[in-house]
Amino acid sequence: MILSERWNGNVKQRSCESSFDEDYDVIVVGLGTAGALAALRAGQLRLKVLGIERMHGMGGVGTLGGVTGYYFGTRGGIYEEIDQQTAELEQALFLKASGVNANAKSIVLERALAASGVVFRYESVVLGVYLEDERVKGLRWVGTDGTVQSTSCRVIIDASGEAEVCALADCAVRRGRDTDGQVQPYSNVVQWLNNNRVEHYYTDSGYVDAGDPEAMSAAIISSALLETHLKPSYSDGRRMLKVVPQLGLREGRLIVGEETVTFGDFSQDRYTSEPLFFAYSNLDNHSKDVAFESEAQQDWSVVASLWGLNFTIPIPKGVLIPAGKEGLVIAGRSMSLDHELASCIRMKRDMQKTGEAAAVMAYLSITKGYAMKDIPYAELRPLLEETGCLERGAGVEFKDSSVPATDALHTRKWLTAVEDIHAGLSGTKAGIAIWSAKRQDSAIVPQLLEWLTSQEEHLRKNSALTLGLIGDDACIPVLREMVRERDMFVPYTSRKYNQVRGYAAIYLLGKLGDAGIVPELLRILNNSSSLPAMETEERNWEFISNPQELYFQYFSYTVMALFRIAEKHAELRDSIVEAVQARLADPDLELNVTFKGSRVIKYSMIPRVRELTVKKQQAWKGAAV
Repeated sequence: MILSERWNGNVKQRSCESSFDEDYDVIVVGLGTAGALAALRAGQLRLKVLGIERMHGMGGVGTLGGVTGYYFGTRGGIYEEIDQQTAELEQALFLKASGVNANAKSIVLERALAASGVVFRYESVVLGVYLEDERVKGLRWVGTDGTVQSTSCRVIIDASGEAEVCALADCAVRRGRDTDGQVQPYSNVVQWLNNNRVEHYYTDSGYVDAGDPEAMSAAIISSALLETHLKPSYSDGRRMLKVVPQLGLREGRLIVGEETVTFGDFSQDRYTSEPLFFAYSNLDNHSKDVAFESEAQQDWSVVASLWGLNFTIPIPKGVLIPAGKEGLVIAGRSMSLDHELASCIRMKRDMQKTGEAAAVMAYLSITKGYAMKDIPYAELRPLLEETGCLERGAGVEFKDSSVPATDALHTRKWLTAVEDIHAGLSGTKAGIAIWSAKRQDSAIVPQLLEWLTSQEEHLRKNSALTLGLIGDDACIPVLREMVRERDMFVPYTSRKYNQVRGYAAIYLLGKLGDAGIVPELLRILNNSSSLPAMETEERNWEFISNPQELYFQYFSYTVMALFRIAEKHAELRDSIVEAVQARLADPDLELNVTFKGSRVIKYSMIPRVRELTVKKQQAWKGAAV
């Protein structure tokens, strides 16, 4: 048998004898949003369960983390009964709270787990994983009394939030976006008493690698001391109760599973017909450096401004199973997704369902002897339907559409008629029409070319954006025009976070490799005062707080467009790198962004742009060799 442990940040493995203090059917690591529900469902299914939690209570971000509201996700599953009991306990014992009462829910969860026979240990930490022929056999862990224990099991459910057990077991993992590995910003929550009602307020507070203990400690301290949290004075009607003890981490390690769900596949209607549950949200990316995201995300969120479009995604069992391992299943946001969908499939309702689904998978594997990936869907489905976990969501939803919602997963409310696409491209909410036309690809190009010559500004420019997505160079003159005039129009497609048409055009010109726009891009790069004033109405500028942030958007899209152009025109690479490096060396250059919920925090993006520039330069030098 092998014991896999972490020493000084590195995973090391050594041979050992199999000697265990206790034996369980299932060990759940992490009793947070997903793990508490995993342990509860496993106990309800009469499995012998041990729950290990490093914090002093259970429920995770929805209790200790103070994020008490639900942002989308789908209804159904055992969490609904927990929430109902929480509401009843709140009414009997607690002050009324906004959302789901965090303190009451912790108590309800503890009672439910105890009643189902689950043994749980707080302030306990996993030290190592026992493996035999790629099968997980147990855990080495330590509790509050300092005694190191070795416990065997048939299945481990890793609900640690950071896939820590999977990482210890030497599973393949990844983190963040492709360009620089960056994950989304984390938040920090304050609990207030507002006229005898408990409320929560959060501020996006920075970036942190949750796998780095020093960085996590610094983030906890610095975010707790923000001016948005610690006011100079408090009124009798509004007093601070506490800064919650758990950071709101939106993204971390993602496993490489037996299956991976990607946004690219989903956007082309490729998805499973055997779901464990349905997730439901938008691509809720809180980052403001979208220029460094993938082309798939920029096509969707920048060119089409579809940030606020909600959609339902069926989740197959393979995304919960680490590739090549047995006796191990994930629950929570670390499942096998791409970075784009990690921003969507992380909502609390859906994360609670991952815990329930993981427990059902463990139950069938243990009682029927199935390998995780071989569990028949015909046996999974009834157990998931029994509690409502497998309850179909609303499908694709348009917040500003009069089209009624539908239960039919395969129904897409994309426009198909040419006259409907024409009408959409002619208006101020063109995103649905842009994406609908993109889906038709070459079939609609003749119409788009005709509309490209229209005197109607929105129709002409939106047709150019669509042709850019399709990859037709005929759009280049109109896109160049939009860049030269610094087109400041912000569409109204999404409920918020719509993107400026001028830098959407810059992105597409980079994607098309248009060398002719380079002189204009260099003018933007070197002149922060060349942009028009932010004169449009305030609701349309939610993504950008001030002119300096607007310049960062133009700057970042310009740099990335220059790099994409240089990819296709090797003769421009040296001059482009020199120009970007010279601008970054300017002591007067400021590239700051603020975070959601606060204009106090200013985060400099210069180091990130410099890192990306060096990385690109090294890649080109390597290619030349």
